[in-house]
Amino acid sequence: EELLIDFCELIGEHSGENMAQAVFETLELFGLKGRVLAIMADNASNNDTMCEALQALCAKEGITFNARWGRLRCLPHTTHLAALSV
Repeated sequence: EELLIDFCELIGEHSGENMAQAVFETLELFGLKGRVLAIMADNASNNDTMCEALQALCAKEGITFNARWGRLRCLPHTTHLAALSV
């Protein structure tokens, strides 16, 4: 099941650190810190950086989040990119 919990304007550049801060604040707002297993996003490199920064933010609060295991790539986006290259 899916549920969009927030859609906010990102102030500043779309760096992974900025995005991680916005995600972390949303998790805090909805009482979800420590309950997220994975983040699904497209293949943009700033999403990798976001997950790494989110891991660091979680670690500061004693929350386990593994950026490597918790970073999922969107299969339809990957399929679309593959189709474009054929």
